[in-house]
Amino acid sequence: MSKSIAWRLALAIALTCALVLSAVGVFLYRSLAAELTFRDDQALLGRLEQVRALLHDSDSLEALQERPRLYQNMLGNLDSVLLVKRADGSPLIAINPHQQALPDLPPIAQDRAPQRADINTVDATVLLAGMARGPANEILSVTVGKRLDEREQMLASYRMRLYMAAGLGTLLAFGLGLLLLRRGLTPLRELAQAMRHIDPRSLDRRMPTETMPSELKEPVLALNAMLARLEDSFARLSQFSADLAHEIRTPLHNLLGSNSLALNQQRSAAEYQEVLASNIEEYERLNRMAENLMFLARAEHGQRPLQLQTLDLGEVGDGLCDYFEALAEDRGLLLENQLRGPLTVDQQLLQRALGNLLANAVRHARAGSTVSLQRRDEAGMCWIGVHNLGQPIDPQHIDRLFDRFYRVDPSRAQPGDSGGLGLAIVQSIMQLHGGQVRVISNDSGTLFELGFAL
Repeated sequence: MSKSIAWRLALAIALTCALVLSAVGVFLYRSLAAELTFRDDQALLGRLEQVRALLHDSDSLEALQERPRLYQNMLGNLDSVLLVKRADGSPLIAINPHQQALPDLPPIAQDRAPQRADINTVDATVLLAGMARGPANEILSVTVGKRLDEREQMLASYRMRLYMAAGLGTLLAFGLGLLLLRRGLTPLRELAQAMRHIDPRSLDRRMPTETMPSELKEPVLALNAMLARLEDSFARLSQFSADLAHEIRTPLHNLLGSNSLALNQQRSAAEYQEVLASNIEEYERLNRMAENLMFLARAEHGQRPLQLQTLDLGEVGDGLCDYFEALAEDRGLLLENQLRGPLTVDQQLLQRALGNLLANAVRHARAGSTVSLQRRDEAGMCWIGVHNLGQPIDPQHIDRLFDRFYRVDPSRAQPGDSGGLGLAIVQSIMQLHGGQVRVISNDSGTLFELGFAL
């Protein structure tokens, strides 16, 4: 459950709602508390002014003392406080329902209007003190106040309701979020169900995109593209297995046949030597094939580290031309080295890649033509090419030239060839360098190019 996306998202939604509701609740609570405080303060300021006017307009202080309920009714009885004292400190009017001790507060002047800053809070009671004049211009001190019990009870009730609203809102958001997410993730479950039916025999199946939500279309398209690559790779692997079996079967069949013939009857030492020499050729062919396959396997798994160094391409080209000169002369070909300038590569791998391309070029070039090594620089790329004049390669073979054991010639085996792995090795070498390999073949010749990033 802890790994469920729906539960995690629902918890995230609930937490977000809790934070939002809490923030709104705090704002509303503080707004209400501020509004109640403002109203209580305004009422207290008004009460002081009313008591001042009442004292000043009365016929006598004795008449006020005889009618105390007037002030009790006016001030609200239980929650209101009124204390009027003479100049000598003797009480004239004392309304204090809870009989709480009131501190002596500095009164404001009689001719100054009270302000909110003059209000004091003591023991959950707001108090305001001011000077006043009696009927005979007698100096009096007036203290008005109001207990905050009612306000605190109201705010406490409001806080509890906010807590309940935030809690219920969070639970409701979690429940609804989980329900909606589970329904929203239905396409994913359907996609997983469809993927369960895909196996090596049904790699041609694709996931439907028409009914998928827009957020899932891109991942499903990527999944379909991956399935297409897997289908192609699986087909290539199957073909590779068949080709490998065929390539191994041919030399093994030759070995078995020659050895069987040699053992059928007594032969001379020279004949046995001829059989052994023929067997050695087949063993060498198998050995080259095994070495090439091991190289491809190490290259694909990154087990062949690059040993980069800056080479003079002219010298590399001269060395390759000298190596293939005898073979070119046998076929009536001319080798031309047009490589120039420096390039940072792995020398051994570059020589092997160009050697494989030169061997193919010499093998398929038209007699009397020229096989040339070329260099062409583009923005950020150096292209090294091997060009020969010969029969153009059919476009249907271009995309498969670098497959293992693939040959354009259906006869497959030719003396001295690389076992159908030469171009596959070239491609692996370029992948190790992070480069590219491409082929252009038409009536003007065939050009294999290796692209290195500068």
